[in-house]
Amino acid sequence: MIHDLMIEGKVVTTASINDVQIGIDDGLITEIKKQGLRGERKIEARHCLIFPGFIDLHAHLREDESQDWSYKEDFRSGAAAAIHGGVTTVVDMPNTPLPGINAERIRKKKELAYKKAKGVIDFFFQGAVTESGTAINTTGIADMQDEVVAYKMYLAETQGLSMRVERLPEAIDAVAATSKPLVIHCEDQNILDERKAALKGSRADGTRKEIHSELRPEEAELSAVKHVLATVSAYPDIKINIAHVSVYESLDIIKRYKNVFCEVTPHHLFFNKTAVTPKTAFLKTNPPLRTEENRRLLLAAFKDGRIDFLVTDHAPHTKYEKALDILEAPAGVPNLDTYGNFVTWLIVRCDVNPVLISRVCAYNPAAFLGFDDRGSIEVGKKANFSILDLHARVKINSALLYTKCGWSPFEGYEFPGAVRHTIFNGAVVTEDDAVVQV
Repeated sequence: MIHDLMIEGKVVTTASINDVQIGIDDGLITEIKKQGLRGERKIEARHCLIFPGFIDLHAHLREDESQDWSYKEDFRSGAAAAIHGGVTTVVDMPNTPLPGINAERIRKKKELAYKKAKGVIDFFFQGAVTESGTAINTTGIADMQDEVVAYKMYLAETQGLSMRVERLPEAIDAVAATSKPLVIHCEDQNILDERKAALKGSRADGTRKEIHSELRPEEAELSAVKHVLATVSAYPDIKINIAHVSVYESLDIIKRYKNVFCEVTPHHLFFNKTAVTPKTAFLKTNPPLRTEENRRLLLAAFKDGRIDFLVTDHAPHTKYEKALDILEAPAGVPNLDTYGNFVTWLIVRCDVNPVLISRVCAYNPAAFLGFDDRGSIEVGKKANFSILDLHARVKINSALLYTKCGWSPFEGYEFPGAVRHTIFNGAVVTEDDAVVQV
């Protein structure tokens, strides 16, 4: 049998690394053998690592039917950035100008994504869990369950979406009824408000070097995490993901619960808060960067397998917007283009086991979402692959990025490796760090 495509090299599973050949037909993995396979096209990747296609559980593509924010990113540019970074599946967040609070808005985003991305990547969506006045959008939550793969809740105000910690039981009850997972941004708005009031005036005029991290302190995250865990103890069947953990102490609490998972971002593993200055908000994020000691502890926890997902929290804003004063600039950084590069840094520079990468970047996200068609390299699964060359050094250059915002927090940094190929449904969509299909 001659397969449509045959790939050979070091395949990284959730348990081991093996030299094998993979036969691909009609977008699926159809055969895996040590040797003897043939293909109409052959990719020889013996000096690379072949991973299941990376899955990003947390990204902000910015586009909805209003088109108010599509100048930052749209589904076409976001798709290109994702596959450039080795990501084959992206889950989009609901905090756009027309927030994803009902089924109709989610359907319209799906239509845009299908039209713009042209089938080179899979986009899925999260629906917002929020309150307005005294009411939680329980009707919208129920109506969205066939349109979304998970729900998102913000315990800190985000684009008009927020949930008071006091309303957590009612909100989690509404999500539990759908049997879908729930992702929670954990920062206690009450503490944020108290800190803002305490720093009001001259202390909060933007001249203090670490003003953003002072306004969003570690205790805000820890308080919110504790509130969430106290509530979900009554819901052992719902899967909860604590978004972008930034405080090492959060992990000790989270890991006491079998149904509670957590994610970490590249920027929280790479940078510390001294990189943010009053007039340079390019590394301003929510939650903010923390101390160097905290960063090292988070990285060690990641290496030990105590963090379940590596997500981008891709949040593209323009250079003009990010060049504003620290108190005025929007929070967030773009990470899709450089996801694969960052993974090579974890493996080469931080000695992270590639088997762990296969879990946190593919298998675990697929399992969390209930996807049984991807996340591992097995016969019958989708032919989605992220092939990394650990010897192709790359210096990040904004001119070579595909994100519409046109910059990276890693600008000028040299990573030890790059994405050799991204393969989606059996189609080779990137070649040697360049996108060939969008």
